[in-house]
Amino acid sequence: MAITLPAAAQLITLGNDLTLLQLDSGSFSATLSLLGGQLLSFQPYGQQAWLYMSPQAVLQPGKAIRGGVPVCWPWFGPHPSDSSAPAHGVARQQPWQLRSVEQDGDAFHVKLQGPHWQGLDIELEYALSDHIAMQLHTHNNSTQAHTVSAALHSYLAVSDSRTISLGGLEEAVFEDKVACRYSRMPAQPLQLQGEFDAIVYSEADVVLSDPAWQRRLRVSREGSASVVLWNPWQDKAARLADLPDEGWHDFICIEAANAGEDSRLLQAGDSHTLSCRIQAD
Repeated sequence: MAITLPAAAQLITLGNDLTLLQLDSGSFSATLSLLGGQLLSFQPYGQQAWLYMSPQAVLQPGKAIRGGVPVCWPWFGPHPSDSSAPAHGVARQQPWQLRSVEQDGDAFHVKLQGPHWQGLDIELEYALSDHIAMQLHTHNNSTQAHTVSAALHSYLAVSDSRTISLGGLEEAVFEDKVACRYSRMPAQPLQLQGEFDAIVYSEADVVLSDPAWQRRLRVSREGSASVVLWNPWQDKAARLADLPDEGWHDFICIEAANAGEDSRLLQAGDSHTLSCRIQAD
């Protein structure tokens, strides 16, 4: 189905069957990939980019793109019973269909339809203006119940991951994927001191403070009682082929999620929406 694009939007097809949607409102620019339905970049004019994209990211069908906001769905992490299934689900490696692009002043509204999987369907809505808003809609159109986990895997750009802090999750319980145990967040804003990979069980907003860039970004969520925090640090970054060895300095992942114990059971005919909003604080 052909759609009409606003004058400030254009589709660009790369040589490897990858299509990008580029948006330029006059106050910000953004790029989305129809592979994975993924927001790759968002940059208000006069500011540092809000999202990190690895310069070594692989842009080709069947590969996950390292950076922006990958969509993890309909499972987060390894598949619960099939070790041959791709990590973090099928949505981030499959093509999506662009349903509509609308412009209202300096704001863009984009709707995408994702892959079908065992009776589950997925839609993603973006509202981009002076903030990023994302709504991931899951519909169970099968005749049986499904357990769904998901995440909007936001790579937020930072001046240096060693000097930022994350506030709002003080003393929350978290599942530590590095130490393989449950623990509790510190009583003060979190400052990273090594590899961090955790599902934090909280509905609270997370505030990213970056003193060198004099910036605070607030990540708020709805339909989510978990947030995933991730930075690979030095040793693991060196083992990731699609990330520069020093790339871990340049981002922190703060992911609106339905992960771990926050997975959602959808009965036949049920739907669920996972929402995330990123804004300057």
